[in-house]
Amino acid sequence: MNRHLCFLLLVLKVSFAFGQQASIAGSVADTVNYKPMAYSGVSLIRISDSILVAHQWIGNQPNFTFSQLDSGNYLLRITRPTYADYEERIVLALNERKDIGNIALISKANLLKEVIIQERKNAITIKGDTTEFFVDSFLVNQNSNVEDLLKRLPGIQVDKNGKITAQGQEVKKVLVDGEEFFGEDPTIATRNIKAENVEAVQVFDKKSDQAAFSGVDDGEKNKTINLKLKEDAKKGSFGKASAGVGTQDRYEYDAMVNRFNNKQKVSAYAAGSNTNKTGLNWEDNQQYGSNDNTFVDEESGSVYTYYNGGGESFDGVGIPQTFYAGAVYTDKFKTDTHSVNANMTYKDLTVSGYNNNYTKYILPDTLYFNNQLNQFNSNKQFISGSGRYEWKLDSLTTLKFDLSLKQLNSDNSSEYTTENLNENNLKVNENKRIQTNTNTDNTYNLGFYLGRKFKTKGRSLSVDLDQSFFDGQSNGFLRSETNFFEGNGTLAKQNSIDQKKVLSSKVSTFVAGITYTEPLNTKWSLVLDGNSKINVNLSDRTSLEQDNQGNYTQVVDSLSNSLRYDIYVNRGGLAFKYNTKKIMYSLGGKTSYTDLRQKDTETGKVQQQYFFNIFPAASFQYKMRASASLSLNYSGRTSQPTLQQIQPIIDNNNPLDLTVGNPNLEQSFANSFSLTYNNYKAVTGSSLYMNVRYWFAQNDFTRYDLVDDFGRRIHQTVNVDGNKRFSFYSYYWFKIGPEGLSCNVNIDAGYSENNNFINGMKNTNYNSNAGLSTGLYYEIEEKLDVGAYANWDFNRTRTSLRTDEITQYWVQTYSVYGSYKFMKKYKLGSDCDFNFRQQTEAFSQNYNTIIWNASLSRTFLKSDNLLLKVSCTDLLNQNIGFRRDATSNYVNENTYTVLKRYFMFSVTWNFTQGGAGGE
Repeated sequence: MNRHLCFLLLVLKVSFAFGQQASIAGSVADTVNYKPMAYSGVSLIRISDSILVAHQWIGNQPNFTFSQLDSGNYLLRITRPTYADYEERIVLALNERKDIGNIALISKANLLKEVIIQERKNAITIKGDTTEFFVDSFLVNQNSNVEDLLKRLPGIQVDKNGKITAQGQEVKKVLVDGEEFFGEDPTIATRNIKAENVEAVQVFDKKSDQAAFSGVDDGEKNKTINLKLKEDAKKGSFGKASAGVGTQDRYEYDAMVNRFNNKQKVSAYAAGSNTNKTGLNWEDNQQYGSNDNTFVDEESGSVYTYYNGGGESFDGVGIPQTFYAGAVYTDKFKTDTHSVNANMTYKDLTVSGYNNNYTKYILPDTLYFNNQLNQFNSNKQFISGSGRYEWKLDSLTTLKFDLSLKQLNSDNSSEYTTENLNENNLKVNENKRIQTNTNTDNTYNLGFYLGRKFKTKGRSLSVDLDQSFFDGQSNGFLRSETNFFEGNGTLAKQNSIDQKKVLSSKVSTFVAGITYTEPLNTKWSLVLDGNSKINVNLSDRTSLEQDNQGNYTQVVDSLSNSLRYDIYVNRGGLAFKYNTKKIMYSLGGKTSYTDLRQKDTETGKVQQQYFFNIFPAASFQYKMRASASLSLNYSGRTSQPTLQQIQPIIDNNNPLDLTVGNPNLEQSFANSFSLTYNNYKAVTGSSLYMNVRYWFAQNDFTRYDLVDDFGRRIHQTVNVDGNKRFSFYSYYWFKIGPEGLSCNVNIDAGYSENNNFINGMKNTNYNSNAGLSTGLYYEIEEKLDVGAYANWDFNRTRTSLRTDEITQYWVQTYSVYGSYKFMKKYKLGSDCDFNFRQQTEAFSQNYNTIIWNASLSRTFLKSDNLLLKVSCTDLLNQNIGFRRDATSNYVNENTYTVLKRYFMFSVTWNFTQGGAGGE
């Protein structure tokens, strides 16, 4: 019976196989003479998962046939040298035999004379790890910039601050024809280059310089976008100029001009405003703040949630006044064996306003509250220049020189009013102080790189030398009056401070490294590397009080010292790497010897510590296809204490919150595990990205806090074991329903345990957070663009010393936006954010807001190059600055100055001379 059953199954299987007789047939011809076209490549791609189902190379005969196909949706792609690519969607029913007849290709020579587009939305090519979008197949307005273009490309999102996410990962760099373009501020490229001047947008994972040179993947990659300009755009000039004036004396202006001559590019940019359009770069934004509602600080593991009152490139604390200017020059010559890249920038940023904090401190046996009001004014002038010269001595040898110079001049003044209250709402202390300081910081860096490949593929040798120097000088004054109270609220004592603060800091660093790669066979390779680092820190800190003549000449010894802190690190490493098209893994490690030396240059006292560490490292990556991969990584690293953490004197800039260094600090060792899955389907545009991380440290740095009877906090950095963090993040973007409708879903969660010490008792802080966000977007090209977004964040923190004190709250944000183009020339736009923040037991104020912005614009001239716009920011005048922190043993709410309602009228002119679209 088993024999009959097997025979029956075999018959059914064969019958089923023969039943799948769906097929596609056709032929290829020239569009001009309609002659048969041989020597073309024909590909059939399944749209649901972007998998290449079949491929045929047409020989002498122009016909092609794909048989034994399943039913479904397919993309037919035909390519031939000197001819434009042809793409067509095909829906195939079960057992259908589809003959699509003669397909006409168009030569590139006739492309400008006759344009035939069969499929506009999927002009996408995948070449290895690079996804390339051909811009002309994605309809954009004639005056749209690159940022507008990126928003239309499948799998790419741009937030209101210009930050780009591609295929689920944040884009770190934007290049123009492979070169950095205003390297520190990529938004200048995305917001000022017109989309019509770009031929293609390339999205790829940029490898490290060493991996790109040697061909051995070291796992270091950054998501990068390259704007490939049209040939015509590389000749001539183009740019834009805009200016706006508004109520409340608001203004904005900016201008950019680009002059391209083949491989030589010269660009200049200038902007100014007293709105939130500050022109600060992405790096500055990450340093000064972010617009996300929730994040976990990587160093402390603290959970932060806040609302940023809005603005394109500024964290919103205070009212800014900005001027920014920059220029960039790139060129290649002598058959591209020599290339140069130079950038210059200047920034002037003045910010003023208030920044108030209200804090609930949780102690083992009591609670107390801190209220601090701060009026501030600051001015920063930043000048930077950088350049790179690359020389390809021959096909195997590359030489690079890098130079960067930076100078920061700043003036800051702050006036504080502070009070601490006990749990009975009685004053424990109060303080009024004024702080002023003037800083000048100079930094330079010089880098040298020499890389040599050998005739044996994969064998290479490279040498890196880097030297940097920092010189910082600071002068300021501290004037303070403090009152301390008894438990019943009566005045106990007073303390006055009138001091001049002088600080000099010099840091010199030298790093030398060498890397050698050796292929063991076609799949295995060996990587040997070593480097030495010398870091010399010199710090002179002096506090001066007035003499009898009122001059600041009296040195306060307890607050002054001169310290030298040297860090010597020597590392050596070995790794075996296995690399195929599908699988890549690496196993190896490094050894490290660290020498930490401290010397009081006044007393001659020396303190020295030695450490020997082993850094295991392992990674695994599996590529299901070019745009789908699974990777697992482990790494270990050490961190040395900073000079500020070991400085053995008290910092009394805040008399109620004193800091003292710890010269006995040891270095920490951190372990990090990560699992990442990325799946991007180019044809459908869907993108899935997931990441899980786990981190724990030995001898991690934490705070030792002492709160005395007068409510003063004295804290010091100490080492501790047991700090750990876990995080999860996922992102999914996909199209749904009709053309132009898409959706994204983000899920994130985190948990951390961080130890600190309060009044001699060890305390563990348990922080957890979870978030869900989703958005729905719909567009009709050149007509309608609407979207809705919702975000929910939950945060919970508790402490082991006070299990009865638990802080938890929700933050909810709902956003809608839309733009509608009518009568060909007019465009109406609006967006509205609804912010809801749950009140806590400690703070019961209502900070819910509705922020509504709107605009109306019209284009003029035959080419629509002139734009007039009327807009209103914060129509309902509800904008407030608010931030909430929950970390360690306290809960903090922060309110600050932000821009409120104002109207603005602006004019923008796009211009082009020569090249594509020349006027």
